[in-house]
Amino acid sequence: MSDKLDVVGIGNAMVDAIIPSNQSEIEKHEINRDSMNLIDENLKNNLHESYSIREMAGGGSLGNSMFGITSFGGNGSFIGKIKNDEVGIFLQKDMVREGLQFPLGFTSPDISTGCCTIFVEEDGTRTMCTFLGAGTLIGPDDINDQHIKNHKIAYLEGYLWDNENAKKAMKKMVDICKADNQQIAFTLSDLFCVDRHRDSFKELIENDVDILFANEDEIKAQSEEADFDNAIEYAKSLNMTVAITRAEKGSVIVEKDNIIEINPIQVDKVVDTTGAGDLYAAGLLFGIARGKDISTCGNYASVAAAEIISHYGARPLVKLSNLI
Repeated sequence: MSDKLDVVGIGNAMVDAIIPSNQSEIEKHEINRDSMNLIDENLKNNLHESYSIREMAGGGSLGNSMFGITSFGGNGSFIGKIKNDEVGIFLQKDMVREGLQFPLGFTSPDISTGCCTIFVEEDGTRTMCTFLGAGTLIGPDDINDQHIKNHKIAYLEGYLWDNENAKKAMKKMVDICKADNQQIAFTLSDLFCVDRHRDSFKELIENDVDILFANEDEIKAQSEEADFDNAIEYAKSLNMTVAITRAEKGSVIVEKDNIIEINPIQVDKVVDTTGAGDLYAAGLLFGIARGKDISTCGNYASVAAAEIISHYGARPLVKLSNLI
C-alpha cells in the first residue's frame, strides 16, 4: 500500500462567513449577484458589522475541497498563506482538527488572513464577496519540495491565477509534482476567471493537467463553444479526465473518448449551493486517489455535493465516509 498522502492543494487560505440574505440587500452594495466579487478589507469589515453571520468555518474553494477529502477519510496538505490574527488562528486550528497538514503556518507579517463573505438567498443562490488578504502573498519561495512531494494528486485552483507571483508558485509546484509522478488536477474556478485567463489556462491544461474540473458555463467559455455538445467534444479532445457539473442535471465525466453521466442525488430542499462544486471535486479526487473506477468516483462526488446543498455552509454536517 502506498504511503503517499492523497492530495496536496494550493489555493487562497481563508474562512467562509455565511450570511442569510435576499436580492434587494445584495443590490444595495453594488456587487455582482450570484457570482464572486473581490472586495477590500474595509468593505469586508463593513459587511460583518452590518449583518449577522450565521456560520463561520475554514473555507475558500480549495479549502472546502480539502476539508471534504478529510471527511471521506482521506488526507493531504494545504499550501496557503495566513497571518497570526484571529481569523488565521481560527483557520489553522480548524485544519489541524480535521487532520490537514498546513506546512507554511503563519507567514504573513502584515496583511490580514483572507475571508469570503457569502450571502445566501432563500433559493440557495449565493453571492461571494472575497477579501483575499494574505492569500495574495503566496509565491515561488513558499513552494518547498518536502511539502509537495509524497502525495498522489496535486490540486490547483484557478482563482490564484490573478496573481502573477501565485502563478509562478503553481508552475513551480507543477514541476515538482510531475517529477514526483503525481497527477495534476485543476479547477477553472469561476466564469470570470476563464474570461480573464482563457489563453494561459489553455496552455496549462494542454501541457500539464490530468484532471480538469468545470461547471457547464465554464467549460463552454473555456472551449469558446455556446453548445454543450460541442463543449463535450472539446473535453474529449483534451485526452484527460474532465468532470463537468450541471447543477440539477448532475454531472458528466469525460475520460478520453468515454462519456459517463452521473445522476444527481435528490435532496428535499436546496438550502445553500455554497461549496457544491468544491465538494464534488473532493469526492472525485478522493476516489481517484484511492484507486476507484471513475463511475464510483463520480458517485462519491455526487454524494458530497448533495450533502452540502442540503444545509448552510460548505462543510459536511456528517462524515462523508458514512454516506458511501
